[in-house]
Amino acid sequence: MAVGYRRLLGDPSFSVGIVAVAVSAVVLGMVPLTLVLGSPGRRLADGAVLAAAFGIGNALGVPSQGLLIARFPTRLVLLASTVASCTLLAAVAVVPAGGVRVALLTGAGLTFPAGAAAVRAAVPVAFRRPADRPGAYALLSVAFQAGLATGPVAAGAIAVSDLRPVALVVAAGLLAAAGVLLVASMRLPVVVEGAHPGRVGRLDVPAFVRVVAIAAALGVASGSLTVIVPTTLRHAGVVGVSGAVLGALAVGEAVGALVVGAVRSPRSPRRRLLVALTLIAIGDAVLGFTADPVLLTVVVFGIGMVSSPAAIVLSTVLDDVVPSSFLASTYGFVVTAGVGGAAIGTGAGGLLSSVADDGPVVLAVLAATAAVALGATTARGPAR
Repeated sequence: MAVGYRRLLGDPSFSVGIVAVAVSAVVLGMVPLTLVLGSPGRRLADGAVLAAAFGIGNALGVPSQGLLIARFPTRLVLLASTVASCTLLAAVAVVPAGGVRVALLTGAGLTFPAGAAAVRAAVPVAFRRPADRPGAYALLSVAFQAGLATGPVAAGAIAVSDLRPVALVVAAGLLAAAGVLLVASMRLPVVVEGAHPGRVGRLDVPAFVRVVAIAAALGVASGSLTVIVPTTLRHAGVVGVSGAVLGALAVGEAVGALVVGAVRSPRSPRRRLLVALTLIAIGDAVLGFTADPVLLTVVVFGIGMVSSPAAIVLSTVLDDVVPSSFLASTYGFVVTAGVGGAAIGTGAGGLLSSVADDGPVVLAVLAATAAVALGATTARGPAR
């Protein structure tokens, strides 16, 4: 397993791109919890709305940037989007609460650089042997998902430190570093081996729609954790450990993705997705009925460990249902669905927690019910 991953990371463009995706994903995961924990008093809903504005803006920005990348040099699009997003994020820190902050955060999300889509589109070019692709997608998944879930750890640490007033400025600085790496990765050589594995012909629209729907639902589940965990821990009086508990999601996703990327499963994509969704539903149901930080950490770790294999399955399926020339834009839609779903999960979770007497239980039961419903509708599978 180690040898295979070491060979994939020997491609300088891919390895630098992976680091860039990880750093940018940390920012993507850091901003929502920073906004939630920064809410005045006990009004988590205010921060959740701001977080949702950022996430929805990002969901709209990824496909828009995909269209721009199709017409202009990738490096130029990534550079311009990085500068714009960093500027808007930093501006939020000095603007008082109100509609202006919502507009700035929406703009910051809209211009957030679509690094994951750019790196994903390069995978079939850099590694043309079908046997290499699951490992490459696993590394990309680890970089993106682990970074996305590691962000709350940074947000939680900053929230209890002297840097709290400038938390979004710190996020902007990290994003600037990620943008520099992304632009650099687009200029490095790639290692090309074997025959091209991409699909030719027309887009399999029904299968692609199912992939997008599943990605969105997984995003809702992930986004709801941003509210479920701190709400549960706040009731127990230990909200300060929220970031650390949510960080277990990153570790679980990394472990699950690396195992799946290195081992070929005889099961169909449909069966693997059904198993993952069932386990996620069980984990979500448990979250609302315990405030023990240790048990919450274990459950969140387990959810992460089964979530990342589902994400890898979806990425692999794209090569079977999408023509090679459309990989960048269609992967952008999958990322958009996931990020937009996370924003919806965060926003809906914040609103529910503010109106329900026992918010964590309500949120957890709803999340588990949604996962079960998704599992039932996925019975046909995103691919044969």
